[in-house]
Amino acid sequence: MKNYRPLLIQDLNLQMPGIKILRLRLNRHLPEARWNEHSHEHDQVLIYLNGRGQQRVEGTLFTAGPGTVIHIPPGKPHAFEQHATRPPLCLVLDVEMGTGRGVSHTCDQLTADQLAETKARLSTLFRHQQIERREMSFRVAAVVLDVLDMALKAIGWLTPVNRFSTSRHFSISKRVERLLESKDGAEVSLEEISKHTGYQHDHLNRLLRTECGLTLGQLRSRTRLKRAVALLAEDLTIQEVGEKIGILDANYFARWFRQQTGVSPSEWKRNPRELGV
Repeated sequence: MKNYRPLLIQDLNLQMPGIKILRLRLNRHLPEARWNEHSHEHDQVLIYLNGRGQQRVEGTLFTAGPGTVIHIPPGKPHAFEQHATRPPLCLVLDVEMGTGRGVSHTCDQLTADQLAETKARLSTLFRHQQIERREMSFRVAAVVLDVLDMALKAIGWLTPVNRFSTSRHFSISKRVERLLESKDGAEVSLEEISKHTGYQHDHLNRLLRTECGLTLGQLRSRTRLKRAVALLAEDLTIQEVGEKIGILDANYFARWFRQQTGVSPSEWKRNPRELGV
């Protein structure tokens, strides 16, 4: 982000119905913090702005990349490990959260537009050399509330509503894609994914077909393919890429990838191209 510098703003004490925002920290994960498991007496909302890694929350691993939002409940042990050499830039909000208006889950993803807006709002703080001073608290509060609104809607603590002010959610397919990005794995069945959405598998398929023309299985294949293509650009073996998207058998992954793209994963790795999905 432009003019970035580490920030620590204590004693925010912003209070809204069901939530109290205690403090803000914006910095890069330090190498010595890797897998240094710890916990807090309060909730934390982590928003990753760049870089990649894994966040372990109570024994479960979540992939963290640009736009990833992770909620860590009080008392839950967690730790981070980065993937690349450059430490990720992460916004940490210490909060006390009551019962939200939606169904909260641990990890989800901001859209590209939301991530860009989050970075833009945070960048406004760097225009002021003494933003940590109490006199700047209103400027800080406005930014924090804007950013937290997007993050809490991403993880489901707040339920987004449409422009007609009804209680209907935004795009079901977008919600499912975010869920697949955070919870998919070799051991995760489509039925389990359906349960996380609150719908029966058959009913969810009908809703998805109506909205985007795809079933849950087809949507998972599309999501896995996007992840596979991104991972093939990294220094990973073909088998490692397959494992990371939930396909443990390297031969099956190669056949599946060719079926999706018309070329093998090794050929794609040598000669990357645009993904038409």
